[in-house]
Amino acid sequence: MKKYTLTAIALAVACASQAHAAGYQLNEYSITGLGRSFAGAGVVGDDYSALAYNPAGMTLMKRSGFQGSLTVAEMMSDVKSNTTGDSTDMHYGVPLPSGFAHWNVNDKLFLGAGIYVPYGLSTKHDQEGFVAGSARKSELEVIDSSVAGAYKVTDKLSLGATLTLRYIHGHMTGDKYGDVGYGYGKLGDANYDLDGWTGAGTIGAMYEFTPNTRVGISYKFRSIQKVKGDFTFNGQGVYSSVLSDVASDGLSSPDLPAGILVSGYHKLNDKIGLSSSVRWTEWNKSFSSFTMESSFAGSSVTQQYDWRNTWTVSAGADYYYNDNWTFRVGTAYDQSPAKSQFNRTNRIPDTNRIWLSAGLSYVSDNWQIDAGYAHLFMQKGNVAMEGNTPAEYTSSANMYGINFQYKF
Repeated sequence: MKKYTLTAIALAVACASQAHAAGYQLNEYSITGLGRSFAGAGVVGDDYSALAYNPAGMTLMKRSGFQGSLTVAEMMSDVKSNTTGDSTDMHYGVPLPSGFAHWNVNDKLFLGAGIYVPYGLSTKHDQEGFVAGSARKSELEVIDSSVAGAYKVTDKLSLGATLTLRYIHGHMTGDKYGDVGYGYGKLGDANYDLDGWTGAGTIGAMYEFTPNTRVGISYKFRSIQKVKGDFTFNGQGVYSSVLSDVASDGLSSPDLPAGILVSGYHKLNDKIGLSSSVRWTEWNKSFSSFTMESSFAGSSVTQQYDWRNTWTVSAGADYYYNDNWTFRVGTAYDQSPAKSQFNRTNRIPDTNRIWLSAGLSYVSDNWQIDAGYAHLFMQKGNVAMEGNTPAEYTSSANMYGINFQYKF
């Protein structure tokens, strides 16, 4: 059986993920974290999202409660051809909702649940733009439904674990080229629409040197899942009837990377708290290559990416103005897994980026409202990977978030 594989990534995608962590990783499930560029993730103890970063940090929340948040990522990218001088752009926004609930069983045992998006987003190139031949539209949704537990072993040491049921959905649209009878040209549009389920997990530990100084470490396990669905080909012009077909045996095995997160927090005095994080992501085992296939007539092609492991470093500060208001700022450096222009595609034109962020919280009785904003300055990135239209990307991003907490 011959197989047809779109040569560009369909599930593990995200030019828009340039608005987030490098590669196609996301962190946007804490709005207090957004305000400090996610420094201190999991160990600051000012919202209920710790189970998604370091579940041991759940022991910091002294009251049961729940929260719901929404982050909107606005991606802006100018794209210029390195050969013809043609240009196009991408400018759009993507919403990222999340929700968490937390229950203090007693002063030792803490339970939680959450729904959030740890990977994903999309690329959307203009259908008439010069890039459309090698990339048009790619979408990834990864939704984690998690339960977690944390136990305070001693007054200083806490341990935690998160178990996750992970749903992944991917959709990619591209062009298929071949012999059109009078030479090489476009035969039509090719679409993959696949989904599937798998399990995942995170373990963590936190040590409190004093009530105002603590450090945590967590490990997120690698996950591999098979996704299945339809491959649809819509023939163009005279090929609309003879080539159009649907194959319901589309298949891929996306691989989401393992990672280690180390975070720290220190409250200098009644007014100022400092936080920092270092995250390592093991891309080289999860994204050296990618294949997607179906029984539609054609040839099987695997795209080689050879991504490297990456580091993200962040630092932040909170200013506790009074019992009602807290203000925060942060910055981060986020390394791209693409080593050079030869590891970068028009579907994932990922580059290094620097974060600058700010946020605030307002507390009244049992309610807390959090807001955050970040701007990402992205390094220019050239695409020169085989099979891709040569291009240069000049990109930036804005992120806006709001969160509502309620404590019982």
